[in-house]
Amino acid sequence: MEMPRRKRLRIYLFLALAVLLLVGAALTLARLTIMGNRLAAGYESIEPVDVAALRDGTYRGEFRDFLVRVDVAVEIAGGSIREVRILEQDSGPGYEAAEIPGRIVEAQSPRVDVVSGATGSSKAIMTAVYRAITGRQ
Repeated sequence: MEMPRRKRLRIYLFLALAVLLLVGAALTLARLTIMGNRLAAGYESIEPVDVAALRDGTYRGEFRDFLVRVDVAVEIAGGSIREVRILEQDSGPGYEAAEIPGRIVEAQSPRVDVVSGATGSSKAIMTAVYRAITGRQ
């Protein structure tokens, strides 16, 4: 006995939807993995910087990827980091890592401890600051 056409159509539609959802989930997971790798690479590339050798001024830097984007301005005066301002940040509510600019000023280094629960945003901010004061991208 053959299945009614309508029932077969429903099964085919369900299977097509399931395949689309699986493909979408796989692509999203792959993109998140790539973003995580880029964040880690940016963070790992941060080397010590001789801030005292920098000219006074305001330096701009950025980090942009899939779910995390940040633009910063770093003010250097008298051979020290005076201020780090986040000009733009897109990381999702609750993941801003707002403490990082203060930590950078206090440490006089773009590499500081990450904010628990906002690791990606922390690394993005530090990478943007490093890029700003070194001119590296």
